[in-house]
Amino acid sequence: MTDNIDNYEERDRKPPFLVVIAVLSLVNIAWSLINNVSALFRGPMSPDEIDDYKIEISKSISSVQDEGIGWAEGILNSAMNMIESINIHHTLNLVTSTIILLIGAAAVLMMLRGRKIGFHGYIIYSFLASTQIYLFVAPSILSNAIVIFSLLASGLFVLLYGLNLKWMK
Repeated sequence: MTDNIDNYEERDRKPPFLVVIAVLSLVNIAWSLINNVSALFRGPMSPDEIDDYKIEISKSISSVQDEGIGWAEGILNSAMNMIESINIHHTLNLVTSTIILLIGAAAVLMMLRGRKIGFHGYIIYSFLASTQIYLFVAPSILSNAIVIFSLLASGLFVLLYGLNLKWMK
């Protein structure tokens, strides 16, 4: 009988590690939502702002070349090309991103409540968040390193949440 009580009490307590990664996820999602809303109110960048951005990226490319960090040059060139494409689809990109972020927040909250369906929702959120850029940027101008890094980071969090699956029902 005491074994049943111990199992019930153990099931009721949230794993501290789950709380830590959930807080990290929710902080990231909240920060991204705040940025999306502020960018939505600012509107798309003007041609002058795009030119200023390209100048800054060009300076960064020069410094990367001087330091001999070749792999970063491709990412910076890709960022310079991506900004115009993303700017053209400014509102649609932000709305899509916001919807994906809300899916992620709901998934994390469900996992905190002990619902395994939240884990599956988080997998969907992670995939969508990592690949959503392909909706607005042609694959030919997108650096695969950006998507790969995003998928690896998302995969790490999916793995960390997966460690808590036995607690969820």
